[in-house]
Amino acid sequence: MRRWTWGIVLLVLVVATTACSSLNEKNKGGEKNPSGGSTGGKKVVTMAIVQKDPAGWIDQAEAAYESKNPNVDIVIKEYIALPEVFTGGTLGEYNPADLEKFRNAMNTDLMSGKGADIVSVSELNYEQYADKGVLADLGALMEKDSEFDPASLFGNVMDAANNGGKKVVAPIMFGIQTVTSALQSEQLKVDDTSWKWSDLLNQGAELAKDLPGELEIMGNVAPTALLRKIVTSDYDYYINQDKKTANFDSGEFAGLLNQLKEMYGAGMLSDNLEKAFEDRDIFRDDVFHTPMQALDALMSKRQIWNQPVSGKHAGLRFSSEMILAINAKSKVAEEAWKFMSYLLSEEAQSNPAMFMMFPMNKASVAVKLKEASLGGGNSGTTDGSSDKAKLPAEATAQDVERLMAYIGQPGYFHGSDPRLLDIVETETAAFFAGEKTAETVVKLIQSRVTTYLNE
Repeated sequence: MRRWTWGIVLLVLVVATTACSSLNEKNKGGEKNPSGGSTGGKKVVTMAIVQKDPAGWIDQAEAAYESKNPNVDIVIKEYIALPEVFTGGTLGEYNPADLEKFRNAMNTDLMSGKGADIVSVSELNYEQYADKGVLADLGALMEKDSEFDPASLFGNVMDAANNGGKKVVAPIMFGIQTVTSALQSEQLKVDDTSWKWSDLLNQGAELAKDLPGELEIMGNVAPTALLRKIVTSDYDYYINQDKKTANFDSGEFAGLLNQLKEMYGAGMLSDNLEKAFEDRDIFRDDVFHTPMQALDALMSKRQIWNQPVSGKHAGLRFSSEMILAINAKSKVAEEAWKFMSYLLSEEAQSNPAMFMMFPMNKASVAVKLKEASLGGGNSGTTDGSSDKAKLPAEATAQDVERLMAYIGQPGYFHGSDPRLLDIVETETAAFFAGEKTAETVVKLIQSRVTTYLNE
């Protein structure tokens, strides 16, 4: 499942999580304030999110906004609380049952015309809610706001999140999903305008046999996570949401399961970091979380490609842990938008607490790069190390221009239902653990997905 990716800077986050605990206390009682109500004459704007960021950025943004707008009370309801003290594991990893409670609560609220004014839709199939008219027209709110400048944001990312149509959602931050390689173009040629995951696996398998050095196709990816990526890329093939049908039992999916299991068993794929650290992986599933990571990769000798995809999508593949929408029934839609626009402002997005994703605000990219050049960036690198946190000394203005051009390319967010992907990931875990056959798992997935589609 999707989650906050914080592994690069766990030590920093332990401190940050503890430091912002007092801010969390302010919001624990937030449910008592109804949407559109008032407390002491203040306008109340409620916001429902899965989980707050560990560094406390959203809390700091709330406090800063309220200090500038004393007539507004922002009330944030967090459905899955962060641990008071981090004791190990992965920060931000959601219990499936807790995540399902959030989704059910949001569905009930949105479809009944109730609930929070601002809703986090990153873990929802928000295109369906947009089609049902329960999300407010952000484009209209933007046009009414004379202080808001859409040119200050990465419009390509905003357009991608809204599938090029009516603006009903706004990514507050984002990442770029890529595949990279340390091999040279003469060793490995890829046409990323048309390649599929089968091309990556097959070409990688051939190179792993022919090249010296015990290379593996890809490391640092669990089999269920890799399968989720593949199904996401081929989503329209496996799932037809309009016709409410599934295509997991055609035979191809069982073949894919067996192929992946064989490759993991042979050590051609793995979930460890060892070969990645040693550059002995042919392909690397890389996510550029920050401007520094992307710039570091662009300045390196690594080849960089868009992720494999099939169907209608093309260009950069974006992802986001915070995509917000406004409830169409909100009585304080304009106030809700004002807070969202603040979250997208240079002031909010330049806050050092927001250091693990790309800012949507273009000017904030320059701020993040300057922080990195001074050694305060905590940005990490594409290989997960921290010894390159500073902006490379040889970085030039042309390098930064190249970065901005790269980020500004057209792209897409995959329009897929995360619940259906969760079914695939959950059920296939038993297959990769050797507990169930591919045929049994295929039948279970086909049945569960079909049932869900027809509910």
